[in-house]
Amino acid sequence: MNVRKVSDMFGNIIFSLLDPSVSSFFDSTPVCFKKQHENGVKPVRKAIEDNPINQLITLKKSLIRNAFLCGCLDFTEDLTIEYLIIGYGKKRGCGTDVSQVEYAIGNNNSVNVVPETKNRINQHVSQASRNEAIIFHNHPKNQINILLDNIPLASSPDSDTLLRNKYLEPLILFKALFNKGSIRFYLGENGFAREYSTPNILKLLNLVGINHERNKRV
Repeated sequence: MNVRKVSDMFGNIIFSLLDPSVSSFFDSTPVCFKKQHENGVKPVRKAIEDNPINQLITLKKSLIRNAFLCGCLDFTEDLTIEYLIIGYGKKRGCGTDVSQVEYAIGNNNSVNVVPETKNRINQHVSQASRNEAIIFHNHPKNQINILLDNIPLASSPDSDTLLRNKYLEPLILFKALFNKGSIRFYLGENGFAREYSTPNILKLLNLVGINHERNKRV
């Protein structure tokens, strides 16, 4: 491997970390789980192991948001592929009561949402003023997060998904701004779960710039 290839490789790694790191700076700290949140481990695992992908699964008993997230983190912590786990529920105070679950399976660095699932999420959030969807996915172990032992760090594709499905969806954004239930994104990595709510700043500024230029031409 020559010097230029090594330089390009490290340059790509630094760039891939820089943009997500800037956005992540504004996100909340990882979820602080307590003993009682472990009651979400068995229901989440059973829902996934006993049912096929992309199917709405009703839980026998609703889980509070942190119990649901604890179950998601426990299930995915040692996996070598990405899972997407969605909790459908209703906002209650500063929490969420999750009553239904759906999941999808990806590969070692991505997981896709099928159109039917995306429509189901939007329909659920739109149906009632306090309906909420909790979207969790994991980052499996890789050379970078093993080396850095970092707290969950949303990748550029993660931030793009957040931007498209929350900040560029008027009704979803409106509900989020007025604390009426919305879509919340969480990431599991290195034994932690963390909400990411800051979109890709560079892409957002770029979109604003493009729209500004279009308005000027009109």
